[in-house]
Amino acid sequence: MNRENQGASRWRRIQLMGMPTFVAALTLAGCGGQSQDAVNLSGQVAMTQTQPKAATHYAASRFLEQSSMGPSPRSVELVRQIGIPGWIDQQLRLPASKIITPASLINYDLNNDRAAADRMNQHFDVSMYNLFVGGEDQLRIKTSWALSNFLVVSTRKVQQYGGLEFFNTLQTHAFGQYADLLKAVTRSPAMGFYLDNGQNRRQQLNENYGRELMQLFSVGLVQLNMDGTPKRDAKGKPLETYTQQDVIEATRALTGWNYADPDEKRASSNGFNYGKPMVVNWPDDHDPGAKKVLGRTIPAGQDAYKDLDSLINILVEHPNTAPFVSLRLIQAMTTSDPSPAYLSRVAGVFAQTKGNLGKVVTAILTDPEARAGDVPGGSAQAFGRIKEPLLVHVNVLRGLGCRAAVRDPWDNRWVWQNHTQKPLQAYSVFNFFPPNHRTQGTNVLAPEQKLLNANEFSNRLGMYSNAMANDAVFAEAGCDVQAFKTAGAVSDEALVELLSQRFFRGALSASVARSMISANKNYWQKDNKLALTGAMLEMAAMTPAFGVIK
Repeated sequence: MNRENQGASRWRRIQLMGMPTFVAALTLAGCGGQSQDAVNLSGQVAMTQTQPKAATHYAASRFLEQSSMGPSPRSVELVRQIGIPGWIDQQLRLPASKIITPASLINYDLNNDRAAADRMNQHFDVSMYNLFVGGEDQLRIKTSWALSNFLVVSTRKVQQYGGLEFFNTLQTHAFGQYADLLKAVTRSPAMGFYLDNGQNRRQQLNENYGRELMQLFSVGLVQLNMDGTPKRDAKGKPLETYTQQDVIEATRALTGWNYADPDEKRASSNGFNYGKPMVVNWPDDHDPGAKKVLGRTIPAGQDAYKDLDSLINILVEHPNTAPFVSLRLIQAMTTSDPSPAYLSRVAGVFAQTKGNLGKVVTAILTDPEARAGDVPGGSAQAFGRIKEPLLVHVNVLRGLGCRAAVRDPWDNRWVWQNHTQKPLQAYSVFNFFPPNHRTQGTNVLAPEQKLLNANEFSNRLGMYSNAMANDAVFAEAGCDVQAFKTAGAVSDEALVELLSQRFFRGALSASVARSMISANKNYWQKDNKLALTGAMLEMAAMTPAFGVIK
């Protein structure tokens, strides 16, 4: 039996005392489910005791919840071998994974070629999930996912090829300078269409992109200290960062951008030439006059390219941008409500490096506050973040050892995915959840909690057991289904021990474990061990111990 299953004998010593309800089990487990008490109290499942390498199983798993799309057996072992700094360094050197769209899916008639549209829908979903589940450059992918949640392009307006090319742009610049990323985002035809800068002309200004470039992508609405706290006037009112005149001046600097090859005939699926950066086809569409943005002057006589450089440099060098962007990246990786000291340290790296994202991400992940919880119970009480629905599902797939997207068990043309948060399908430029969303009745930032509704929990409860009844699609995706079948064949306790290793850092609390076993004692497909695994995963996905990175 492999090391992950060797803990089964310990489970046989646990006395199963009746059948507590699952809700009661959650209460006993506590919010994190992996606190110091959960590890040390009598009757709890001890973490697997192995010879420590560069990182413990618990620490490696927790770190990968923050820095990747989820821990996988291979990635956990690698972090254990080379340590957290070594893994980060290795990831920073990996080339960016890119999504390649076949030529046949780039140009087709959106209104009349339904078959091509279906194939493109399938290609989009498969490509995104292949990247999330099987991409080797997991730190870059996690960073791009974080960036996509505030540099928003949505395929509810943009065609899917445009969405894929936009994510490629994020992948390209995820570890580079933030100024270069914003320039590339500005010239992205997907963004040009989504926020209308492709319509912005000297003769008729369109302020949409210029406003969001400042409000959502760089300086924000109110002036900030480096620790993220707002600057206030003598009466205590927050000071605004920019005025309507700044929006107009920035918009003037952004005039003249067009989609490449305007005279080339393209089908409606690629009407905006999503595969090429926007260019200036007609120089007279750009306003060459002097502009003044946030107190700094962009000189007259520059073309659109130089004006873009000047504008982005003004925004990135503004003192607000370091804490503003750093907060969003911290929220996406380690904790939704960072301490002022933590945010200040990360923002300081942003400012010192002029927005080098690779160094900023490294600072986020190696900060003492981020790593304190690598010892169970070591995190501050308020530290942590809720996993958004897409991450919950991708975490499950990676924990199952899958190497690629899993096809829908009922129709393998499609991808098995979470439908309450599909990638790049936000309802507005403010994303699926705003970064300033707070827990009801408190002042605690918790953006992802916005998605924890009845629909999401209902989705989780019905998602895994039925889908995993037929293991063919999981085997095709390279998932480690045999390990779960083998553990289940030994005992329910051995299966739960394996689930603890893969999904709870090896520290599943005994109260939740007892509930998982008791509730499935008479499971109708008990002999199908992969389906039984799915039934237990449904319960696991409902627990704070799995759904919260603490």
